[in-house]
Amino acid sequence: MKSLFKIVLSVVIILSTFSCQNNDTATATPPRPYDEVYPEDLAKIEDFLATHYVTVDANFNTTFTQIPAGGTQTPISQMSNLEHIERNFHDITYKIYYLKLREGTGENSTRVDSTFVAYKGNTFTKKTTDNVVTYTQNVFDQSDTPVWFALEDVIKGWGEVIPKFKTGTHVSNPDGTISFQNYGAGVMFLPSGLGYYNTATGNIASYSPLIFSFKLYNQRYRDHDRDKILSKIEYREKETNGFVDFNKVALDTDGDGLPNYLDVDDDGDGALTKVEIKKPTPFLGSSLYYPFDPVVDNPFTTLVDETEPKGIPNASGDGVSSTRLRRHLDKTSKPPFTTY
Repeated sequence: MKSLFKIVLSVVIILSTFSCQNNDTATATPPRPYDEVYPEDLAKIEDFLATHYVTVDANFNTTFTQIPAGGTQTPISQMSNLEHIERNFHDITYKIYYLKLREGTGENSTRVDSTFVAYKGNTFTKKTTDNVVTYTQNVFDQSDTPVWFALEDVIKGWGEVIPKFKTGTHVSNPDGTISFQNYGAGVMFLPSGLGYYNTATGNIASYSPLIFSFKLYNQRYRDHDRDKILSKIEYREKETNGFVDFNKVALDTDGDGLPNYLDVDDDGDGALTKVEIKKPTPFLGSSLYYPFDPVVDNPFTTLVDETEPKGIPNASGDGVSSTRLRRHLDKTSKPPFTTY
């Protein structure tokens, strides 16, 4: 409620401020070109990596410290667990550095899933005085208690780096708390184009590269359109090596402008996807819906459904062949079905 109050109050203040301005003199500074800002951001990040070392405690909390003159600490740039990926946005290829402190032992998320994370966000500035270079760091946001984030709702960089890590395990304690183990933990170094870019947010200046330390405790696969097919499956078929923005290239079978993970009728035949993937009869102990791919027969079901080891079938009932056109993607195949 407190946060909501702040948001509402801010909107009122902003509206009041703009209502008092002379429209003839109020101008907005246009954002700088991405291809101009990105080289500057990359240089800042790589300079930071070359001049700082990181201390990691037993709980994977991180501290970044500038290497003093003559210091022998290993700079982050030379650490064996420093990795990078390249992603295409804004017609340029971004190089995204990240430290893999621990990969995790559980499941990977995708950019259309929700994640349960604890995190700390830093900005940094460089200053040279009398030929002495110093860095100032600022923690602009932090949550030691894990919170849920839908990855497509946060800054782009998160949706690219978090899927490189896995969740862990957890146990319930007698006092009602939950303890997490073996979770993924890391640090991402994001150019401003994958962060807030020209928007000054709180105490983050415009065009600021960002550092996020994070711990990935858990994740939740999502089904955006509630068609009984997970969103990670519906968009994955159009992934590219560049991992460009999935909202622009995700599979759109019927070409209606809605990617399949947001479309309740994927092939545009007038039949809902969740109807087309429904089994002909609900057998006891068996799902009402076919899984996307074949599953092993469950020996504990009291009535054996002959379609149980199948995935979503094609129009002829083939639910096994990897090259089949599943019937919810086949405009010529619509219920009622006569073959399975």
